[in-house]
Amino acid sequence: MKIVFHPTFLDHKMPGHPESPERLSLVKLEDYIEPEPRIDLVEKTHSPDYIQRVKTMKEGWIDPDTYVCGKTWKASLLAVGAAWKAYEVNGFALVRPPGHHATRDKGMGFCIFNNIAATALELARQGKKIAILDLDAHHGNGTQDLVLGNDNVIYFSTHQSPGYPGTGLRPEGNCFNFPLPPGSGDGDFFKSWNKFSPVLEEFDPDVIGLSLGFDSYFKDYGWLTYLKFSLKPYKTVLSLGERYHLFGVLEGGYNPESIKDGVDLIMNMGP
Repeated sequence: MKIVFHPTFLDHKMPGHPESPERLSLVKLEDYIEPEPRIDLVEKTHSPDYIQRVKTMKEGWIDPDTYVCGKTWKASLLAVGAAWKAYEVNGFALVRPPGHHATRDKGMGFCIFNNIAATALELARQGKKIAILDLDAHHGNGTQDLVLGNDNVIYFSTHQSPGYPGTGLRPEGNCFNFPLPPGSGDGDFFKSWNKFSPVLEEFDPDVIGLSLGFDSYFKDYGWLTYLKFSLKPYKTVLSLGERYHLFGVLEGGYNPESIKDGVDLIMNMGP
């Protein structure tokens, strides 16, 4: 799998915040594809008032967890562009800031714009069917908010519950949520996956987008999470690249070693 990355992603930062450039410090960033900013996709995904707020905010907080600095606007447009480029090249977008908590009208949970939803919604407008598989330790409430009720999209999420952001407690329409208690591991994931697999088969997507957070991986010692996945769940979803057009976008993961292990896996297993 090709890596999609832009150096500006490292300029989005706030001292002391866990969503920092250090997340990517162990990844070898030598051979990658650079994306273009995609304001057009942002404008199709988020409200004008929210976009203007991010654009004009020089430094501060979108919510108590989510910061903006002088480079955030550029990095966020490039992150959305990276998700689209990852789709185009069957690649993995190694982005910052992440996106799956961002709703149409607000950023939250470290996320500014919803990178994977912006790509999914554009593909849906083009008549393609897309399945979003979210393996972050936290529910992608923003992604669900944006794709709920769209006949061309299905959304699958395993996530810790109770836990941030407190959503995804049950299936809702085209969104298949599997909340897991703290301490859950691979076996719990596969019980959920085995329930969802027939849905995926029946839907028969043209594209699968992976919302990959590595904060469920046992080496991530946790930004408020206690799930304990090995790399097996990630291998399972990556193996779908043998049958489907597959791309991925980085979400959570706060131990640099976890991100490195995840990227190494993607490079070895992707199409």
